Amino acid sequence: MKVLIQRTSGFDTPGPSNHLLKALIEDMISAGFSVHLVQASIKKIGEEMNSDLKKLDGFTWDTLERKDIPKNRFVRRYLEEVQYTFRSVKYWKKVNDIDAVYIISCPTALYGIVLTKIILKKPLFYGIQDMFPGSAVNSGVMGNRFIAKIFYLLQKIAYRYSDIITVISEDMKNKVVEQGVPEKKIFMIVNWFDDRTVHEVLWEENRFVKKYNLSTKKFYVQYAGTMGYVFDYKMVLAVAELLKEYNDIEFHMIGQGSQKEVFIEEKSKQKLDNIYFFPLEPQNMVSDVYSACSICMIPLKKRIIGNSVPSKAGLLMMCNRVIVNSVDSDSEYFKMFSEYDMGISASNDDPKAVADAILELYRDEDERQRMAKNAHEFGEKYYSRTVNTKKFIDLFHLIVDKKNRTEG
Repeated sequence: MKVLIQRTSGFDTPGPSNHLLKALIEDMISAGFSVHLVQASIKKIGEEMNSDLKKLDGFTWDTLERKDIPKNRFVRRYLEEVQYTFRSVKYWKKVNDIDAVYIISCPTALYGIVLTKIILKKPLFYGIQDMFPGSAVNSGVMGNRFIAKIFYLLQKIAYRYSDIITVISEDMKNKVVEQGVPEKKIFMIVNWFDDRTVHEVLWEENRFVKKYNLSTKKFYVQYAGTMGYVFDYKMVLAVAELLKEYNDIEFHMIGQGSQKEVFIEEKSKQKLDNIYFFPLEPQNMVSDVYSACSICMIPLKKRIIGNSVPSKAGLLMMCNRVIVNSVDSDSEYFKMFSEYDMGISASNDDPKAVADAILELYRDEDERQRMAKNAHEFGEKYYSRTVNTKKFIDLFHLIVDKKNRTEG
C-alpha cells in the first residue's frame, strides 16, 4: 500500500507532531507500506528531513519552501498556506500508485482535502490534532463571530469529504459529533509516546539537570512545551503568586511560543522570583526534560480541551511524573485523572485549587509516587506507540479495502 501524507509544516520546524509523524512513518514502512510525504520548510531550525527517516526504503519526500509569517498576521498567513497547498498539487501528481491520502489538520486542511479528492480520487484519512476554528475562537485569537461561523461551515465541508476522521480525545470526538459528523466515521487515537525510547532518566544521569545544575533540594513544577494562545500563562502567574512563600518550590517554563514574551514581562512586573524560563530542548532530550521535574503542570484556557489536547501527557506518564491539570471541570480529560488516580485536575477558573493540588503532592511523596505508578501503567496501556500506530495502520487498510470492495 502506498500512502501520500500532506502537511503544512516540516521537520525543520520544532513541534509536538514531529515525533508522532516520525514514529507513524517508521511503523507504516515496517508494516509493508510505501510513504511519500509532502512537507513545508519554514523555520529552518532543524534538518529538512529526520535523519532516521532518510534511511528507510519505501519512504520518499518533497519539501516546499514557505514564508515564516507571524501567527498574529492571520489573513496573510492563511492565504500563504492556501497557496502552499495549491503548489503541492504538482508533487502529488508525480507520485505513482497512491492508494490513500493522509491529511494532517491545520487551518487550511479543507483545501488539501478537496483538492486531493478531486485530483487523486483516493480514500482520504483526515487526522485532527487541533480543531479549527474552535481552538482559535476559544483561545481568543479569532474574536469575530461572523468570520468564525464561515470557518465552521468550511470545516464541515472538510469533514464531509473525508472518508475517516481521527481525533485525539473523547472531548474532541464529542465536538466533531456536535458539528454533524456521523459517529461511525470518527475514530479516537491518542497522541502516543515512543515506548521504545521514552523512559525515566535518573537524576544523577539526567543531562538537563546537569546542564542547569539543578538542586535535589528543590520541588520543581514544570511546563515544557509551546507557550501559545491555548497556554494559560495567567494561571501560572496566579499559582506562583499563591506559592511564593515556599522557597523550595520553583516553576520551570521550558520552550518557546507566541505568549512567552508577554509571560516574561508579566512575571517581572509581579516580581515573581519563583518562575524560571528555559529554551526549547532538542527532541533527543525529551526523557531528560520530563524526568527533571517533581510534577508537571498543564494549564489550558477555558473551552480549549475539546479542541486541543496536551500531547505531553503520555510522555510524562512514561517518565513516572504526575500531572496537575488546569482545565475545564466538565471535560472527560479532567475526569480521567481522578478516575484512574494518576494525577490531579483542577478547574481552570480556580488558581487556589491548582495551588492546593501542587501542595498536596509537594507534602506527600508517597502519594506522588503512587499516582506516578498508576500513570505509568495507564500510559503503557493507552498511550504507547506500539498500541496506537497499529490503529492507524488498521484504518488505512480499512478505507482502502472498502474502496476496493466497492469498485469490485
